[in-house]
Amino acid sequence: MGTQGVVSVIENDQVVMKIIVGCNGDKASDVAFVVEDHWPISMEEAYEIAQECGFYDRESLVVMTKNETKYLGDHDLDPRYRTTFNQPEFNPRWDQGTADYVEVVKV
Repeated sequence: MGTQGVVSVIENDQVVMKIIVGCNGDKASDVAFVVEDHWPISMEEAYEIAQECGFYDRESLVVMTKNETKYLGDHDLDPRYRTTFNQPEFNPRWDQGTADYVEVVKV
């Protein structure tokens, strides 16, 4: 299913991780639950959690921290991914920043 999804992790009022996908966004709440339950986690662990929860598409799954990005797709990521990182509910896949499913986890 082609639904957009964003899971953002907030610590001390700052975005510390974003997990973004272009399909299966309806799994965002599952990802958010596991991330919160296992925090702190690495970017690699977050990527694996997303895959295990079905919040995955090789061409659209992006996991970001303040300084790093994991993306295994074949296209270049738009600079918007980095410039909007600190906006927890913003979906960088689109100019308008909307997503069908958005979860914010406060740790």
